Amino acid sequence: MSSAIVAVAMLGAGGTPVFAQDAAQTADDGGIEQIVVTATRRDEAANSIPLAIQAVGGKQLEQLNVTNFEKLVEYLPSVRTASRGPGISSIYIRGLSTDTAGSQILGVAGVQPNVALYINDAPASTPGRNLDIHPTDINRIEVLAGPQGTLFGANAMGGAIRYITNKPDLAEFHAGFSGNASTTKGGAPSFGVDAFVNLPIVKDKLGLRLAVYSDHQGGYIDNVAGTYRMPWDAGGPGRLPTGNPLLVQQAIQSCVGVVNCVATATGTTGGFRVPLRRSITNNNFIEDNYNDANYNGGRGTLTYQIDEDWSIEAMTLYQELKTNGVFDYAPGVGDLKVQQYGPNTLKDTISLTTLTLKGRLGILDLIYTSSYQDHHAVQQADYAKYANIGLFMPYYNCDRGVYYAGYANSAASGQTCYSPANSYKVNDRNRRWTQEFRITTPSDKRVRATLGVFYDVNRLYDITQWNYVLPDAGFVYNLAPNPAVNQEINAGVLPGAGFVNTILRRDRQFSVYGEASFDIIPDKLILTGGARYYNENASMYGGSSTSFVGGIRQNCSAVTTDPATGLTTCVYTPLATPPTVLGASSVLSTRLAGINPTTYTGVLFKGNLTYKLDPTSLVYLTYSEGFRPGGFNRKGCNNPNGSGGLSAAACSANRAYAPDSVKNYELGAKLGLFDRKLQVNLAAYIIDWRDIQIAAFDQNISNQTFVNNLANARIHGIEGDITARPSHGLTLSAGFSYNDTKLTGCSGSEVAQTLCAQGVIAPAGTPLALSPKFQGNVRVRYEWEMENGLKPFVQAGFHHVGSTITSDLVNVNILYACASPYSGCGVPSTINGVTVNPGDAITNLQNQFTQPAYNTVEASFGFSMDNWSLTVYGENLTNERPQLFTSANDGEKRVTTSRPQTFGLRVSYKM
Repeated sequence: MSSAIVAVAMLGAGGTPVFAQDAAQTADDGGIEQIVVTATRRDEAANSIPLAIQAVGGKQLEQLNVTNFEKLVEYLPSVRTASRGPGISSIYIRGLSTDTAGSQILGVAGVQPNVALYINDAPASTPGRNLDIHPTDINRIEVLAGPQGTLFGANAMGGAIRYITNKPDLAEFHAGFSGNASTTKGGAPSFGVDAFVNLPIVKDKLGLRLAVYSDHQGGYIDNVAGTYRMPWDAGGPGRLPTGNPLLVQQAIQSCVGVVNCVATATGTTGGFRVPLRRSITNNNFIEDNYNDANYNGGRGTLTYQIDEDWSIEAMTLYQELKTNGVFDYAPGVGDLKVQQYGPNTLKDTISLTTLTLKGRLGILDLIYTSSYQDHHAVQQADYAKYANIGLFMPYYNCDRGVYYAGYANSAASGQTCYSPANSYKVNDRNRRWTQEFRITTPSDKRVRATLGVFYDVNRLYDITQWNYVLPDAGFVYNLAPNPAVNQEINAGVLPGAGFVNTILRRDRQFSVYGEASFDIIPDKLILTGGARYYNENASMYGGSSTSFVGGIRQNCSAVTTDPATGLTTCVYTPLATPPTVLGASSVLSTRLAGINPTTYTGVLFKGNLTYKLDPTSLVYLTYSEGFRPGGFNRKGCNNPNGSGGLSAAACSANRAYAPDSVKNYELGAKLGLFDRKLQVNLAAYIIDWRDIQIAAFDQNISNQTFVNNLANARIHGIEGDITARPSHGLTLSAGFSYNDTKLTGCSGSEVAQTLCAQGVIAPAGTPLALSPKFQGNVRVRYEWEMENGLKPFVQAGFHHVGSTITSDLVNVNILYACASPYSGCGVPSTINGVTVNPGDAITNLQNQFTQPAYNTVEASFGFSMDNWSLTVYGENLTNERPQLFTSANDGEKRVTTSRPQTFGLRVSYKM
């Protein structure tokens, strides 16, 4: 039996058999097992469901050494992630992906997930910070591919992922533990333990199941010595200067009307002088094996069987994830190396409590579930390299004579940029309360149905501060957030904050859904229809505070002169009346007046026609829909009267974004052949994705990341898996997905049309980001039993993932505009022989990278006997560096990769 279970863990998308507790299973007669799952909200055999489902059972999770979701994705060919490390990931299914926002603004500008994440029946999705649950004592993980809007509602437009936990056994005592240790090439060791106990307190009446775990994952990225300062390069003949965008813009502006104006290492012949730029070192943060992660947590479930028909179950889980360092390296620094200039930490805690009441009234099965989730993430990160791309960074880090238009190059106002010791701290708290009640009719009737009501209140509190301001630049006052933007959260901030979000983002959902099936021809032809009415209310409160106002900086009362360059540095003295609060950058009660809150209503539909070829094979046709809610932007435009080529009307519209939606047309087959010794599952689909929500950071339009419905796309795909069990101990399996994804054009909004015209959005025909055209795996497992009862096994696997791009926003251009005091502002300028007209891009910040195809190989061997098992495993045996996710969100190109070559040992005992 175990070999068949392991095999299904490797399958693709078509209809994976999975292990389910309390499910009727066939005897081990050499065939592939039929296992009961609950993906359709009722108990059904996996290969009898006209649905593309991937799943991994609890035993497979142990055998495959899956300790987090990133590891699980290797075995799910239709699933990809955009991850910057544990606790910071977005999940995509069937190629429905575009990009992900930087981790520092996920709480306020991260789009809602398009894959619904569930723990049992409790929804647990969060923008960009999906729960990274350590899979201890997990019964199975189900992955439902394709829109699941009718049964799972908002966010299930790409699919749904369900963690199903083990429930108490009311009849018998069970217990077990496992220990794991591994070593990584060039990295630190990893080790972990987990255990569970099942206690029938009152036999057949009251039972308790407890599970605990502690897992340390050693680091493999080194933080090496480095120095850094605000960048500047003069360019050369036919090339514009590069570096900080504000410095580049001022250099170009200074050349207006100057013949043969050129840039040099110290400035331009037009009058611009490169400021004195001081350096920062990372001596206090140098460390080998810099990125370690620690998972600690537990879960308790109590079940009370009230009588033959009714039971009540209470579950609570708690997990604390702590990480140090960063989990993406900088190729420009070296292989598995970075240069970080400040602390990088994450503390991510999850608390989830559910209460479930199950019962029967006559022929009807009833279930009521209530859940409360408290997900709290506190992340601190180095942000020094933001000076590479931040148009406004010279204000925070430099003297007034560097930044302010009226004082540029003024010796009396200072000409120095200080060491860019910038950082940010995110404090996101997601509190979610859900209630669901549903009724199912008997599954053995010709007409059967599931009906439900769902209510969800989801609050996300975001307190994020960017510590930009430097005492050397005259910022010495520790200021509170502005009261006008701090009413809902009333948050304090740490010293040094130069920009602060204090925002409450609330989504409230009410929906009524139903799905019914009718046997047109009993046991042969089945028609299923489903619908869901939703009423989604979105709102945002609070706002942003900033030091970007007058009166915050001390007076530059005197200057000192650098003898080598002749540039000046300010000597600051206190203001007569020191400030106490930051300025109000965005007051949402004012900015969103008239549109906040907003309610979205609609109906999602599903239709399915299934034909059963025989008791073990079927074909089906499905039409299904999905959507995710809209929301609001903190600041749609820098100037509400028009920014970055947008009209005032477009700026007003950019305060909010609408839902996006998908329509899915699917043809599938599940074929059990040769007495269930061969299982073939296939699904082909066409997906139409409209008004795609994309987060954009375009400083010409807004200095705050915004979301807009920017594009449309279509996906043509096929996914499948094949499992063969030619002999009792041998299992062969393969899974794959092929997705031909394409943008079909920009949406109709003025923002989208403007960004398309500027080449910011990729042109029609470009594939969707993070969507490989082909990915798949092949696996083999062989096990046998010796006369003494010893059961050895060997297992090997091969994974292939095709090349991808990282974003459908090609770049972030800084446009030539009036940003300095030089004469002729707003007219063409020529520098280094290059003529620049107003509105031309002068700084191109790359946002789209190509991630090459990659292959990985793994193997394991071991044995089990009685209640013991031992496994020796090797992962990433060829020591590849796959580019799993590449971004420049923190001002430099960084790559998330797999753990290097790793060998480990795991010992388990269960009774």
